[in-house]
Amino acid sequence: MNNTHTQEHPGVLFGAWLKAKRQARGIIARLFAGQIWLSPSKYAEVEVGVVRWIGQKQELIIPILLDFSVDERQKFTELLKAAKNTIALTFDKIFKKEELRPVRAAHSQGKQITQEDEEALLALVFQPLGDVPIPG
Repeated sequence: MNNTHTQEHPGVLFGAWLKAKRQARGIIARLFAGQIWLSPSKYAEVEVGVVRWIGQKQELIIPILLDFSVDERQKFTELLKAAKNTIALTFDKIFKKEELRPVRAAHSQGKQITQEDEEALLALVFQPLGDVPIPG
C-alpha cells in the first residue's frame, strides 16, 4: 500500500474488515465475487479499499451470504457508509509504481522489454480510465 494515510482510509478499513469476515467463513474470494455479482478483479479492488463496486445488490447479499450477526451487520453498514462518504481511492493512491514494476517481462517474440517499454507500460497502468485511448 502506498502510505500510512491510505491504510487508515475508510475504504481500506472496510475492505480489510470484509476480507477478514470472508476468510473467517472459509469462502474463496473468486467464488464469493461471483456470488455477489462482481468479477474477481472488482471484488479484489473492494478488499483493498475501492468501494465503488458495492451497489444495492451487494449491500443486501453480502450480510446474508456471510451470515452476519446483528452486530456484524451494523458494523458492515457503518464501515461501508464511511467508505462511501469519503474521497474515493484511486489506483495510484493504493499502489506505488515500484510495487507493480514487472520482475520479468518479454515481448511476444520472447525478447526482454526495454526500460522505455516498462515505463510506458506503467504509465498506462496508472493512467485514469477515462484518459486511456481505445484503439479503433
